[in-house]
Amino acid sequence: MVRNVLLETASTLDNSKLLLLFVVVTVIILIDYEFGLVSDFIPNIISSNEGISLFVSTAVIFAITSVIILAYVKKIGEKSGAKFLHLARTHKLVTIAQYTLIVISAIVVLQVLTTMQYHTLSLAVTLTISYGLWIVTMILLAHAFFSWYKSIASHNELQSKILILILGLSMVAYVINGASGLTNYLIWLQEQNPIILSTDVAFFPDFEPESLVSQVGAVNQLSSTIAYILTWISAVILLRPYVEKIGKVKFWGIMGFAFIYLISYPLYILGFLSPTGNTDTEIMNNILMISTASIFAGLVFGAAFLSIARTLRRGTAIRHYLILAAYGMFIFYLAGSATVSQAAYPPFGLVSVAFTGLSTYLIYVGLYSSAVTLSQDLTLRKTIRESVLEQSKLLDSIGTAQMEKELQTCVLIIAKKTSYEMKENSGMEASLTEDDLRDYMSVVMNELKIGKK
Repeated sequence: MVRNVLLETASTLDNSKLLLLFVVVTVIILIDYEFGLVSDFIPNIISSNEGISLFVSTAVIFAITSVIILAYVKKIGEKSGAKFLHLARTHKLVTIAQYTLIVISAIVVLQVLTTMQYHTLSLAVTLTISYGLWIVTMILLAHAFFSWYKSIASHNELQSKILILILGLSMVAYVINGASGLTNYLIWLQEQNPIILSTDVAFFPDFEPESLVSQVGAVNQLSSTIAYILTWISAVILLRPYVEKIGKVKFWGIMGFAFIYLISYPLYILGFLSPTGNTDTEIMNNILMISTASIFAGLVFGAAFLSIARTLRRGTAIRHYLILAAYGMFIFYLAGSATVSQAAYPPFGLVSVAFTGLSTYLIYVGLYSSAVTLSQDLTLRKTIRESVLEQSKLLDSIGTAQMEKELQTCVLIIAKKTSYEMKENSGMEASLTEDDLRDYMSVVMNELKIGKK
């Protein structure tokens, strides 16, 4: 009965309701993530009745929002004809995994409420499932991008090929990042007691620099940085065709702001921005301040895709995919920075980790479809420009209205044929409408006129 109500809610989501849903998810992750991050400083606060009530509330909201998000993605996915994605099978896998995580979180809640303890095995299984989804979806997405790259290598515009290749490489980096992160956190858990009592304090283990876990951690940080840089570059390429609609100041402001994260996070990892202080309160506040870097990173990539989505017609599939990619990127960078391996009581960080796999699925569905569609837009623009130049050579002049009309008709036929061939190849339609094609033709023709003067 409850599930049917949630599924019905998902079917009625519009843009404003979807935004509200993800605002709720963001708030829940932030609370869970931040409390987990400083749980060793505030054990009495988080283990109090209020702290336990807060943890239970985050777990309940996690269960509700997960079901709604899964139902919404399924509804959007049913409209897609994208090749390489195997959406139906992937959705079943993600659904089974996410419902399993809901059951695990419910078991932990019951253990905390009834026995005032929980088993760290629940944390290990949650990490394995969530990061397993992370790894599998990124592998599938990398395969999809490389398959798409092979199919366009011989005939598409260079910028499109570079975009798809960079996105494919970034997915490989995310796979390495997820695998090394999972290994790292599971080793952490081995340092914890198998049963965590209400009197236990969260423990962040230290390891020697020469140890295996430290080496794995170094790989994790390096792959994370590479993945971020490649994602940043691809976001710039994706946004550039829409700079005029978004605004140059806004565009470079958003992308420039990303360097706050790109510069600060490696410095933190290398020890230049270590969270030091004279008191525990100062250290805790510094940790919380540095942790906001992941929020900034998610906001940058989320804003990038949302900015493009706002330029497109309402109700189009590409607009929905861009929105999914935006929310997926934001949640991924936020939840993916959390850990539950410190084994706090109650286990703050559990909900954030459980959202990680779902966020990668949103990226999986949204990013590929968006990138392919926008890549096809770039190709269509190139086709129009080349066709205008070629057709204009066959005509004496483009100075008369009749000549311009003939030129537009010829170029439009060529553009539609190219669009149809790309749809047959990828299963995705370009986002450019016939009016958009005509507008771009006018721009190119005006440039041509100016060049002849």
